[in-house]
Amino acid sequence: MTLRHLREVDAAAPSPPLGTSHLPADGVGVDLGPLGYQERELLATGTAGEHRHRDGVREQTGEQPYVTRVLVRFPTARRFNGVVLAEPLHPDYDTASTWQTAHPWITDTGAAWVGITQDHRMAATMREAFDPQRYGELSIPAAGLRWDIVGGILAALRTPGRSALGELADQVRYVYLSGWSNTGSFCRVFLRDGFHQRHRLAGGAPAVDGYLIGISSGAAGDAGYPPLGDGSPVLPADDPRRVIGPADVPVFEVLSELESETHGPALREDSDAPNDRYRLYQVAGTSHDNPHLWTVLTNRTQFRRRGHDVSDRRINEQTSDARLDAVARAAYALLHRWAATGAVPPRAERFAFAGPGSTAGVQELVRDSRGNVRGGVRTPWVEAPVAAYRPHSTPVPGYCAPSPWAPMGTAEMVARMIGHAEPLPVAELRALYPTRQEYLDRYEAACARLTGQGLLLERDARQLLDAAHRRSLPHLAGEPASPAPHPHDRTARTAAAREKGTRP
Repeated sequence: MTLRHLREVDAAAPSPPLGTSHLPADGVGVDLGPLGYQERELLATGTAGEHRHRDGVREQTGEQPYVTRVLVRFPTARRFNGVVLAEPLHPDYDTASTWQTAHPWITDTGAAWVGITQDHRMAATMREAFDPQRYGELSIPAAGLRWDIVGGILAALRTPGRSALGELADQVRYVYLSGWSNTGSFCRVFLRDGFHQRHRLAGGAPAVDGYLIGISSGAAGDAGYPPLGDGSPVLPADDPRRVIGPADVPVFEVLSELESETHGPALREDSDAPNDRYRLYQVAGTSHDNPHLWTVLTNRTQFRRRGHDVSDRRINEQTSDARLDAVARAAYALLHRWAATGAVPPRAERFAFAGPGSTAGVQELVRDSRGNVRGGVRTPWVEAPVAAYRPHSTPVPGYCAPSPWAPMGTAEMVARMIGHAEPLPVAELRALYPTRQEYLDRYEAACARLTGQGLLLERDARQLLDAAHRRSLPHLAGEPASPAPHPHDRTARTAAAREKGTRP
């Protein structure tokens, strides 16, 4: 397994990279220029081992050459903080779910981002049906190569002359591997099936300094623990690798309500032990797919531009305003602090199951009288509720069709992963919040608790509070929305003190 060569794709090429950061004419993506960031795409050539399971044991069946692409975003050398957030790109249009979730934290702190095409079907689609001129050389001959492709590129990030980050290579200090949904499951397999140990630096240190596994249930069959390669069997439901075990780097799992419904058999305790640093954060009032993030990525727009049938996603219910991504960004900051400084992150309450039984492996979560989940990271939208938040929805007819490469096979399955909000009755809102200020005080206090714990960053708290101040409350329809006070830390402390009955 060797990364042999990196070559930058001509920046003057007639078409931009798939998943380019910004398409201003379409109003999608993130404009890197004002943030002081650049984007670069490279072709990576090398050889990778092909892997599969036989009788539950990983085996290498051979080695094959590959050509893949690597997309990177980075600041100037002067601003670069030495942190790299890397991800295997998702087989659904080769999307960057970690960038989609974490880009404000990445660009605020001066970190770099690396995305690696690893799915053999997507590589073929990019080569044959998306942009043959740009991607005509891509070749991932088999699914079982993806683990070594990603591992080899990660291991080279700190090596001048072999790093996808070019001249920043000698400044790299920490590399974190993260994924969401399918790519979160990729990270679980990479860690638990020996690839974390297989891909090390020259002195034996790990190439990956920490993992954040997002919205992936370890107990969810092949979705939670994908087969290693073509013809490789799915691991049994009771295989211990489905549960995160001891590792020499910290590992976080961040789950919404949806994945938590099936994650029961893969639950384990949090740990601060030096060789078993682990946290699970289950985020109340959230679901698998977050509509607020859909315009961050450009891939679907690019495929649509080239004539592909890309379905819009619309649900029958009211779209949820929950923001799992806000808690996730705090989790990235906590993961880095734990790896870099040893600062121990907070523990959070877990969800509870309503009973021992399950239907097709799905267990109901305990909910309050309004329908909101109990336990978990107590987000402001469930602590100061104006709705009951549900993790599943239904598709508007003709919408939510999955892509040919998505793990979900029907429109119903796609919509089932999108959360929705059921507004509380006006009479209940009137009893909860006789005045707008009482709603805002409760919402601000919830934000203050999370920022105090480190489970919400100040930047995200301010944005959530701004939205709360703009929110229309139906039982106070004649009352104008309030301007959001600033700075957040003052208002949050005031609200928290008011709730406790003390002076701020």
